[in-house]
Amino acid sequence: MARSKDKRRERSSGPLPPGVERRRRLRQERRREQLIQSWRILLFAGVSSGLIWLLLSAGWSLRSQEQLSVSGSERLGSDAVVKAAGLRFPRPLITLEPGRLERRLLAELPVQSVSVQRRLGPPGLVVTLKDRLPIAAANRMGTRGREQGMVDLEGHWMPLTVARQGEGPASAVRVEGWIPSRRSMIATVLERRDQLGSPLQVIYVAPDGDLSLQTKALGLVRLGSNERLLDQQLSTIALLSSSLPETLRGTASSGIDLSDPAKPELQLKPDPKQKTSKP
Repeated sequence: MARSKDKRRERSSGPLPPGVERRRRLRQERRREQLIQSWRILLFAGVSSGLIWLLLSAGWSLRSQEQLSVSGSERLGSDAVVKAAGLRFPRPLITLEPGRLERRLLAELPVQSVSVQRRLGPPGLVVTLKDRLPIAAANRMGTRGREQGMVDLEGHWMPLTVARQGEGPASAVRVEGWIPSRRSMIATVLERRDQLGSPLQVIYVAPDGDLSLQTKALGLVRLGSNERLLDQQLSTIALLSSSLPETLRGTASSGIDLSDPAKPELQLKPDPKQKTSKP
């Protein structure tokens, strides 16, 4: 009896089967890897927190407007950037998001592009601007009546206050009655102003959004408000500028209706020499 018990004890304390032993080792290795990974995360978090504290305590923050470096614009400086971005001092640099600042400055300032970068040493904010160039004089209805300004090549409104002293638009075109909803159409017309076969003089925008153009050769051309037809309408203007007889141009007509560019309508003025007979 004693010998049989010793044999069973030897079998139970002997080596495990290969499959069981492999699974046991894998479990031990996984536990070891999880423990190492946890320590790595804790170490990284501790180092990051310490680095942030070190940077902040060492003065990596914006304490005044003098730490802003603004370049690229001949009209705008740090005053305009601080006001448009809504910056308050002091403020840790690490809390400023360059992407968000760029979007806000693009929306608030008359600029074509913005680049914002945080500077580590010495602490500061580097802002690079690219000005919009005024293309045409413009006016619009404001809260205090008719307001004078300019527009750029993309049709954006530019207050006269952002222009350099004595600066004028790059063309002789005027935009009468600028409204935001027609910015894209105005931009398309300005971009193609030299392809109309005749100098463009005025872009009229009615309060309801209808667009009309005044050219030297054709006079007043009514386009309407359908932006999908604009390319075809401008091509038709170029064609009429070269093919319409001189006797039907300019002062001879009261305008051309191109709201349907496939069916242009020429509206002639009554002949003053022609007398009407009374019945």
